[in-house]
Amino acid sequence: MAIDIFCNNIKEFNNLSSSEQIDYFVYYLLIIKKQDGVKAKDISSCFDEMHLPPYSNIGSYLNRFSKKGKNQKFIKRTNGFYLERSKKQEIDLITNNKPLPKPSDGLYPQVLLENTRGYLLKIGEQASICYDIGLFDASLVMIRKLLETLIIECFERHGIEQKIKGNDNHYFFLSDLIDKFLLESKWSVNRNTARSLPKIKALGDLSAHNRKFSAKKPDIDKIRDDLRIVIEDLMHTIDYSNWNKS
Repeated sequence: MAIDIFCNNIKEFNNLSSSEQIDYFVYYLLIIKKQDGVKAKDISSCFDEMHLPPYSNIGSYLNRFSKKGKNQKFIKRTNGFYLERSKKQEIDLITNNKPLPKPSDGLYPQVLLENTRGYLLKIGEQASICYDIGLFDASLVMIRKLLETLIIECFERHGIEQKIKGNDNHYFFLSDLIDKFLLESKWSVNRNTARSLPKIKALGDLSAHNRKFSAKKPDIDKIRDDLRIVIEDLMHTIDYSNWNKS
């Protein structure tokens, strides 16, 4: 998120005192930009980028409010300043920046995707969190994306990805990927996986493409066991533990 968008979401930001603006700039750099520690020069750059008159002595302000006590706002460390917990929570409420909940094992055991790839973990977490909070169409779309990604990785793992690419060198759509996966002689496909993959895809297609379909929890609950079987079978075919060593 760009800093101007962040600041525009804060009521009367331009009318705040420059010292109050510092607090939000620290939050922006740490929480939104994921910066590891904030220094006075970083905040000065925020004032410049927003075309606002800067605070006269940013370093002094940070040091003054990093002292322990009821007025503490920051924590000083060797690599810069951090927000004190209660101050962060205060700005969380003002900016409505609530952290996403941790995914549960309600959809499938999260441990299944450990030690794979960061992007796979993110796809799986989104599918699980959407399921946990009742966004069932969104969950099915992410499940669909997870299966598509895992099937592609099966072919890449065995160096035969050209088998699932068209003349434009782009990967096939999921229906063709499933057909190619089930027919590939490089691996043997579990009977349950062969039956479950089309079933899960069909439900995901409804959420992704049918504007009149609205998924409900029982829809996904019917395929949860199938999903676990498919994920484990695909993971076994990919064998990340050995792929990661190569």
